[in-house]
Amino acid sequence: MRTADAQLVVVAPDGLIDGFKLTGVATVPAETTEDAERVVLRLLRDGERGVIAIHGPLFAGLADDLQRKLRASVSPVVVELPTGEDSGGDAARKSRLARRLQHAIGYHVTFGEDSE
Repeated sequence: MRTADAQLVVVAPDGLIDGFKLTGVATVPAETTEDAERVVLRLLRDGERGVIAIHGPLFAGLADDLQRKLRASVSPVVVELPTGEDSGGDAARKSRLARRLQHAIGYHVTFGEDSE
């Protein structure tokens, strides 16, 4: 699947993208923050639309100005994939992420125990 044809593109390390591939989601491997930055900038430059989901630790390593730009992006919606680890008090972030995904795909998404 070409990423330009995809509604959702996942940017993550090789070891994590197999599950996404099995569901038919377009994936782009990125092992380092530098790899992720190159991939994301290319996707933005190429006019990627839909949702770009970036593995949390890769997203966290991006430059602050790029993180702000990505968080503010409406088209495409860029989201940080939660790692599944307890981050202690991230309900607001999950709620914001769910609202952005709902806006992008038209469905309300919940994460685990979230019942909103």
